[in-house]
Amino acid sequence: MSELTKLAGKAKEFEIGEIKLSIKPLSVSDMDLMMKLGKEGEEQAAAMKELLNKVLKESVPNTTDEEINGISLEYLEKIMNAIMEVNQLEGKVDKKFLEDIKKKQGR
Repeated sequence: MSELTKLAGKAKEFEIGEIKLSIKPLSVSDMDLMMKLGKEGEEQAAAMKELLNKVLKESVPNTTDEEINGISLEYLEKIMNAIMEVNQLEGKVDKKFLEDIKKKQGR
């Protein structure tokens, strides 16, 4: 292995609800997914779901798609904020999608 392995991000632990998740940073191989997050509407929602699936399956390898799909939307913002924090993207990503979800939840 070369010295570039030293540039791989380190996971960070977050408590979300009643569980602890070790969330790993995204890498160069995830750039296409990050670009999709910049889209709007259904494309952005699909990219966000793809991102959540990727991150949560890395954090909890034995999880199923059904379990991920069953996560309450009340935890969505916390999970997305954790993903943004571990990737040092706080304040750099358009939060309109999360704001729309909050409105739909009446918060």
